[in-house]
Parts: sequence; structure tokens; C-alpha cells
Amino acid sequence: MSTLGEELISNERVALTELVKNAYDADASLVVIRFNAPLDEGVGSIEVWDDGHGMSPETVRGTWMEIATPYRHRRPRSEELGRRVLGAKGIGRFSAARLALVTSLATSRGDGQEVTLRLDWGRFSDEDAYLDQVPVNWSVRSPKVFSVGGEAEQLFDEVAAEFRTCAPARQDRNPHGTVVRLEGLRQRWGAESIETLKRSLSRLLPPPPPAELDVPDRPEFSIYIETPPGELQHYSGFVSASEALAHPHYRLVGTVDTDGQAHLTLTATGVDEELVIHEDLRQGTKFPTCGPVKLDIRTWDLDSGSLRKLLKIDLGARNISEVRRLIRGNSGVALYRDGFRIQPFGETGYDWLEFDQRRVNNPTMRFSNNQVAGFVYISADGNPGLRDRSHREGLIDSPEYEELRRVLLQAVSRLEAWRYKLRRPEPAEPPEGQLLAPTSEGGGHGVFQTFTLDPLRDVVNQRYPDDLVLGRALDEATEAINDGVQKVQEIISQFSRLATLGTLVDVVLHDGRAALTRIAYVLRRLNKLVKGTSEQDPDLSAALGKVHTDFSAQEKALDRLFTRVEPLSGRQRGRPKNISLHEAIDEAVSVHEAELTKQGITVTVGGDDVTVTAEPSDIAQVILNLVGNSIYWLSTLPDEADRSIIITTGRTPEGEVDIDVADSGPGVREEIRDLIFDTYFSDKPDGIGLGLSIAGSVVKDFYDGDLYLVSPGPLAGACFRARLRRRVG
Repeated sequence: MSTLGEELISNERVALTELVKNAYDADASLVVIRFNAPLDEGVGSIEVWDDGHGMSPETVRGTWMEIATPYRHRRPRSEELGRRVLGAKGIGRFSAARLALVTSLATSRGDGQEVTLRLDWGRFSDEDAYLDQVPVNWSVRSPKVFSVGGEAEQLFDEVAAEFRTCAPARQDRNPHGTVVRLEGLRQRWGAESIETLKRSLSRLLPPPPPAELDVPDRPEFSIYIETPPGELQHYSGFVSASEALAHPHYRLVGTVDTDGQAHLTLTATGVDEELVIHEDLRQGTKFPTCGPVKLDIRTWDLDSGSLRKLLKIDLGARNISEVRRLIRGNSGVALYRDGFRIQPFGETGYDWLEFDQRRVNNPTMRFSNNQVAGFVYISADGNPGLRDRSHREGLIDSPEYEELRRVLLQAVSRLEAWRYKLRRPEPAEPPEGQLLAPTSEGGGHGVFQTFTLDPLRDVVNQRYPDDLVLGRALDEATEAINDGVQKVQEIISQFSRLATLGTLVDVVLHDGRAALTRIAYVLRRLNKLVKGTSEQDPDLSAALGKVHTDFSAQEKALDRLFTRVEPLSGRQRGRPKNISLHEAIDEAVSVHEAELTKQGITVTVGGDDVTVTAEPSDIAQVILNLVGNSIYWLSTLPDEADRSIIITTGRTPEGEVDIDVADSGPGVREEIRDLIFDTYFSDKPDGIGLGLSIAGSVVKDFYDGDLYLVSPGPLAGACFRARLRRRVG
């Protein structure tokens, strides 16, 4: 019982949520969570009231007191309203053991009988006892709690007087429902824990979805929290979604069908036109295994300038800092099955789509988890592969779950790309389809230590301690500076990591070649041993000979690998030499050999084999990045699709040298063609956005060239052309 109850539930908030879910399954329209002081460990109590259909004595004894019954599997819909029930494993009610030492229950179906029950969870601590040896006090009596004019009716009438969620109880029978009293609390409930509970419950049901999603109407179900008089009294009231959720800066609404077809609509505050995307999200398989998905993703820019506009809306926030806290407090992508949230999806800080990691890799484009509020809708019937874990938090790690994450990230990446385009300043005289070499200034992060208003703040605090307007203006200025500095630091950090790549390759080459030298020495000794044992033990000699052959092949393979990656090292560039472009391209493509084979991609190198005066690592950098991009986009095609890459070289009449890399992938979407050469822009869900930037930098810096997107190319997908103008004689 301890394993199923207090030990299986991660925290008290989840335990209370389980009891609320039970009320929902009982067709309740109103749940009241009442906190009774003192709310300290070992004392106090919590009551969970609902106006559901209640339980009969037979249900209490045969279902409520039975562990893991198949009751919900046999009856997946509630008995009166036909709700898709949330309980499935038959153990959620035991979460009460996490909340308190004693659980007492009173329930009635309004038929003249009331069942009472009392469980002392401490009695289950005897490890040698069987369940039927633990006394449980329960009885059947005439209604008292759920009688006409009784405690339940008075409570529901008092709460519903302000906001009635359903028609009054029928007059032909007594009030009905269930109350669970949790006595002797296992933890102290203070302002922070109650506020966290209220915020969590506020997302138990999604806000009204957009009409175009065709999500079933939100069930008539309300939650009311009643707190004791005093410092916690202001938490009393109905649980409702934050007003901030209704005013996102950017929004994505759409569906992904069972065949992988996505239909997405993107909107933004202050932008009249919306962007509609119809896209095939299949990736190698015919259909996404997760099933159909409906999604509503809302995002915000957290810089001071963007948040200042929200202050004009009544969000219950007084300044920019409070608006930011309000958004972060409601952030997270929630997952709703049949209209009810699956824990812990949507909890603040539960970053199940790894937004924060994506942002670390690409801070310019990606959203962080604290600026996204998402609502994803699935159903038990339409998504049977997405199954709950036994401890009622999260979904089982399965191919269907991973496919759901992939589909959602692909959709979100479209919103990120559109947001980037809207926020991107128009460059002066932008070159047509061309990459300009990115520029950067050196210097450590210590330079930002001078960007502080602390001296000014000290003066203001001393001379004008009571000037709230001046203090608020100073806070907003500080936030604006901090936002800007953080973004610059993130970008410089990216380049810093990139600069260490060459050093890392140097270390790998140094240590790896040292190990190869030792391996070669051991192999020579092994070869002598093979020859010395050939006459005394032919079988042993043959076995040793096979080992020698296998290890020699692996030693040569490692040596070839080190030779291939050597151009990427950080060593000083040597004097350019005459090289064959085809040979340099073949060597670079061979680095991707394993992935090309895995994805079934054919690579053809054609055109004139031009000889150029170049550093081999330069050609490798260009080819590795362009071919790497092609491999990714080709991998997104269905299995039966053609997967080809054609690399063509040639010399123009003006003496310039062109290297074209074309593929049969999906190509570059029209709306982002003017963005793809921007540093950190990427259309991949987890892309960093440096591949084209690196390739373009090499072409521009060392060969006075340009990188173009050629349209149309020889194949159906994208075609990039690197044009070299220097050292091409």
C-alpha cells in the first residue's frame, strides 16, 4: 500500500490532482478543495468535495477498496455524462496516503444511503500483515453529510451562488457526491505550495480552444479552493486560466493528421496577414505512429519593449517584471487527453520538448521553455500508443511518444522561423541569394561587466528612496540592458564553442595517432608470435592470424578516419597547393559514408575535374556542411522516395570555379529563402544554423567568392552553388 500510495506519488500536488480526476470521472461539475487550519505537519486537514454521482455500498466495497480493478477498462465512459474517464489503473485513490495520515470518506448517490469509511494509513506499515488483516472501518447509514439542507448542500450552494456551474440538484432525491477528508497532514501548506497547486490546477483543463481545431467542448467542470482566514485567505476562489494566455505575441494553431499532413496557421500581434502552411511531416515512415494531434502553441518575446505593450492590457500585473513572471508562471506545453491534462505536461519547468537545450544550441532563433505556453490535444481512442506511466506522471517512453515529440518540434520550428523573419531587421542592399561573410569582434565576456546601472541605483536609493516612479523606471532600464547583454553573450558563446572545435580535433588527432602507434607495435609482435607458433600449434596460429588481420584492418580504418578529419583541425593554415576538386570532394563525402548508407542516399560527383590552388580543409568545410544539410532533408522523405545528391564542378567563361551541390529533397520553402544564409537561422527542428554560415565564410574570406541558392537545380530539391574567384588558376 505504501508503494502504491505515498511512495509512488512524487508530491502532494499530484496526489490532490488524482482526487480531482476521480471527481471528474464521477461526472462532477464542481470540486471544492477546502484547507482547514492549522496547515502544519501532523495537524490540520484538507477536504475534497464533489457533486458527482457518488458511490453505492457495492461500489465502495467492490471497486474503491479493491486494488487495480478492471472497472475503468470495462467502462471507459462515465455513467451519466459520457466523459472519457481519466482513471485506468485503479490505484489513483491511494494517493491520499501521500497527503495525510488518515483518510475518511462519505459518499451518497442520493438514494437514501450514505457510505462512510475511515482508513488509518499507519496500520498498513506492518510488513508481515496481509491486507485482509488490516481493519477498515466502514458503514452504511441514512444521509447526514449529503442530506437535504446538510453540510454538502450548504457548501455547494454557497460556492455556486457566485458562479453556478450546473443546474440545481433535482428535487426528487437527496444531494449526492463524495467528500474525502485528509486528516493529519504530512507536510506544511504555506502560501507558496497553495499558489503552486492553484497554478497547476488552472491548467488541468485547457482554455477555450480556437474554433478551427474542432476540439470537443470543454466539459462543465469547475474547481474552487477555500483557504482559512488570515494570510492565505486571498487564495480562495475559483481556479481559472491566466488572462495572459489570451494575449500571446505569436500563435500557432493547427492539426497533424494520421497520414502526417500538417495544416498550420501562424499569427502574430500587430501583423495583419497570417501564414498558412500545409506540409508533409512524414519521416521515412508512411504515417506518424503517434496518431492525430491538434495543437495550439502560444509564445511571447520576453524583452522589455515587447512586454511593455502587454501592460496596457489588464493582466493583473503592475510592471514589466510582473508581466514576465506571469508568463513564466504559465509556461510549458500541456498535453490533454480527451479534454483533461496529463501530469506533468504543462507544469512550469517541465521541459519535455527540450526547448531550453535547443535554445542553448541556437539562442538567436529558438524559444526557451519559459516563453511558450502550449496546448496539445490527443485522445485515448485516436492515440492508443501514448500510454501513462504507473506513477501517473508522464507517458511511457515508446516509439509513439518519440514520434509525438518529433512532430511537435517540427511544427514549432515553423513558428520559430516565421518569428525570426518578423523580427529580423532588413539588411541594407541585401544581395540576391548570396551569403555575406559574418563578422565578429574578439574579446572576453568581462567587457559586459561595465554594463551596469548599480552606481546610479545607489544614488537613487540614497536621495530618492520614496520615489516609486523613478525606481520602476530604473528597474525597467536595468531589465532592458540585461536582456540585450544576455543575447550578445549567448551569441559570442556560440562562436567561442565553435572556435574550440579545431583545438578539440587537434587533441583527438594527437592522442589517437599515439594510440595507433602503440597498436601498430603490438600488431608487429603479434605477427611474430603467429609465425613462431605455426609449427607447434597450427590451430592457435590460425586463430592468432585471424585476430591480426582483423585488428590490422581496424587500425587502417582509424588511420583513414584521422586523415579525413585532419583538415578540420585548428593548426595553422599551410600554403595552398594544387589539388583536384573531385579528389577533395570524394574525401569529404567519405566522412558521411555511414550516414549515406543508412539513409539509402546515392552521391554522384560529376562535371569537369578542375584543379585549383586551395587548402584541402577549405573544400572539406564547404562540402561537409552542404552534404550534411542534404542528408538531413533527404532523411525526412518517405522510404519509397528517391534520395540522391549530385555534386558538379566546372569553370565559368570568366575563369571562376563553381561547385554545385543539389539534392532530391523537399527544397527550401519560399517564405524562408531570404533567411537561410543568416547566421543562426535554421529550418531544422534542432538546427544550430551555422552550416551555411561556415561554408559561406570560407568561400568569401579565402576565395573572394559567394554562396548562392540556385533555382531551379538539376534535382527537385535544393541546389547550392559555391563560386570561387581567387586561387582558381
